[in-house]
Amino acid sequence: MNFNKILIIICIIGACFCGYYSLNKNNASNFNLFNKPQNNITTPKDNTVTEVIPAKPLEVAAKYVNEPYTKIDVNYPVSLSYLTRKNVQDLRKRYVSQSIFDSSNYQPSDFVFGQIEDKKPWMSTNMCDKPGQKEHNISGPSEESRFIVNPTMLVAVEYPFYLDHINDLKWCESQEAMMLPKSISYSGPNKEITVTYISFPIVIQNNSFYQFNGINAKDLGYKYFYVDESKSTYKLQYSNDNNPSKEVMEFKNFIHLGSSCGVEGGCNNGSPRQPAFEFTYTSDKYTQQNARIYIKLWKERPSSPKNPADINEIIIFENV
Repeated sequence: MNFNKILIIICIIGACFCGYYSLNKNNASNFNLFNKPQNNITTPKDNTVTEVIPAKPLEVAAKYVNEPYTKIDVNYPVSLSYLTRKNVQDLRKRYVSQSIFDSSNYQPSDFVFGQIEDKKPWMSTNMCDKPGQKEHNISGPSEESRFIVNPTMLVAVEYPFYLDHINDLKWCESQEAMMLPKSISYSGPNKEITVTYISFPIVIQNNSFYQFNGINAKDLGYKYFYVDESKSTYKLQYSNDNNPSKEVMEFKNFIHLGSSCGVEGGCNNGSPRQPAFEFTYTSDKYTQQNARIYIKLWKERPSSPKNPADINEIIIFENV
């Protein structure tokens, strides 16, 4: 009789333990599902967490190291809509092989490109929506491809919004409106990339903003950066007191399936929002030419922003 009681108690304890384990296992699974990837952790569809070995930062190819000036082709954006992830990654490899970072060891970062969904649309570079249009443009060149096909541009400037009621359709598709650089070059001895834009095409009159996009820097291994105002000739109007002119910061850009395009099923799009990198432009007329923004980039976080950079980028706006 006592033995039976003991057996019943053991069974009850075992059942409680199994229920607790099952509940906590489900909670852990839900946590993995709804939290975005951080640093070198990815969350695949099966909700398991996989450690990803960070890609080794690429060095500038030897043939460019001692060249005082190398002109880099500015590649026109291409359409990515309905391609597979492998298609996009193969395209990326081809353009990296034509950049100053040409290397047989290059593999697209899983953090940056690993969440692309096969055969989904991508938003267009055409920044003008028709009145009442609910879905953004997905035909023609894709806006994320501006960065994918121009890997030498480690840091880009973008206006991540669409405009309504713009009648000048020719302007909407122009190089200036899509913020495609006018030129890109590299100076080996100075370790300086120079990216030149025509202008800031939009005067900010609402809650929109411009921002730094570091998807190339993140992918190629130069994820830490600092805007050195002592070497700049133009001071940006940041939206936040915490910004890269105050301290070294880290790019966390990646591409994933999002809903901001308004298309059913979503579009592959850049993320996340990084408020510290946002700034405004409020001048209604150009008052300065060839304004320089000097950016220092590192592979590893430096102990001080005064440390020599692994590579530098000068962003120039011809008209501000």
